[in-house]
Amino acid sequence: MPFLLNLADLIEAVLRRIAHAGAWAFIACIFIITLDVVTRKMGFQFPGLGSTRLQELEWHFHAVLFCTWLGYAYIRNTHVRIDVFINPLSERKKIWLELFGCVVFALPYLVVALPYAQEYFLVSFNQGESSDAPNGLAARWIVKGFLYLGFLTVLASVIAVAARCIVALFGSAEQAARAFVPFATKPH
Repeated sequence: MPFLLNLADLIEAVLRRIAHAGAWAFIACIFIITLDVVTRKMGFQFPGLGSTRLQELEWHFHAVLFCTWLGYAYIRNTHVRIDVFINPLSERKKIWLELFGCVVFALPYLVVALPYAQEYFLVSFNQGESSDAPNGLAARWIVKGFLYLGFLTVLASVIAVAARCIVALFGSAEQAARAFVPFATKPH
């Protein structure tokens, strides 16, 4: 059980660093949106940065922000839950339900989706894919690489949450307390 806890701690630390690094995309996104609005309203352009490129940069930074926070958001329990169905359940049943969801739904989905995301990125990279717009951005593969990273962070977070659920269900009282599953107030 200590191995599972250490693994979950390590995964969460890595995901936290990825999310915090990706958070800078929010600042970049604000800057790009402001620049796009100001340049369009003022009627001037910076050389090499037309409205099309700025708008593409906006959604690229949105994608980076979303994909770098995806796995960390699951660990922090900030994803959507249907609390009306799980609130009446005991804490132990909630943990069992979370483990069931990880094993039966999340992991099989990721096992199928990850190779496709990887191929999607690699084909784009190998072809040197760029924007369809004549004056759009080059290197479209970068944003597709972040999509693949997003799937990898979700896989890592599912592994971490499942590890904590296993410890909360089968570990000693001390280990279960250390496992702390985010949606459970006190693991049993």
